[in-house]
Amino acid sequence: MDYEPMWAADRVVAPTPGFTITILETTNEFAIKGNHLTLVKGNQLDGRTKTDPHKHIHEFLEICDMFKYIDIENEAVRLMMFPLSLIREAKTWLDELNKGTIKTWDEIQALFDQLLREIQAFSQHENESLTDAWLRMKEMLRNCRGHNLSKVNIIKIFYHDLNEITQEVLNAAAGSIFLYKTPNQTYQLLEDKVLRKLDWAKNQKTKSSLRKLLLSPFKVAVILTLAKLWPE
Repeated sequence: MDYEPMWAADRVVAPTPGFTITILETTNEFAIKGNHLTLVKGNQLDGRTKTDPHKHIHEFLEICDMFKYIDIENEAVRLMMFPLSLIREAKTWLDELNKGTIKTWDEIQALFDQLLREIQAFSQHENESLTDAWLRMKEMLRNCRGHNLSKVNIIKIFYHDLNEITQEVLNAAAGSIFLYKTPNQTYQLLEDKVLRKLDWAKNQKTKSSLRKLLLSPFKVAVILTLAKLWPE
């Protein structure tokens, strides 16, 4: 339960969207059946309202299995149709993979599994701040919708792979051992610290901009001197 105590990679963007999937050339031309295309587009994964990729793949395969094409491998049909089953954030994720990343249907499933493994293997980078580490963890979670990790597991994965100094920062903020708090408390504490840091950075940027607009004492002195030399 979320109210019980806790203790109880650089990505290279494909040069041209759509080149992520490589389909082996076929000697036979064929046309996608209209009903097939309609069903696929009626069951699209957007990464927002529909966020479970594993459920999406299961439903996508069910639709594809309803249609048979003469002299064409089922895998080729799936690879051709799969990009059409994605929109918005999910489509962006696919387009940003390396060119030629996917050549077989099994590689699509492996990609989703890899996203989950990356979350489970999370660790704080050298010289990475708490704020940046937490924002990176949240980005990884967004990229792996349907990860089925509970808030307890997310917090534990994150905390245990922080360096000792950052762990002590969280312990101090919690007023005790960080993991002694409930999952909801620890999650909110992280969110509050990140928001305060982002607000501070925003305020500093604003102050810096204002300072550039203000005249320095030297400039003021020059203006006053010139005013005396050239009175009205």
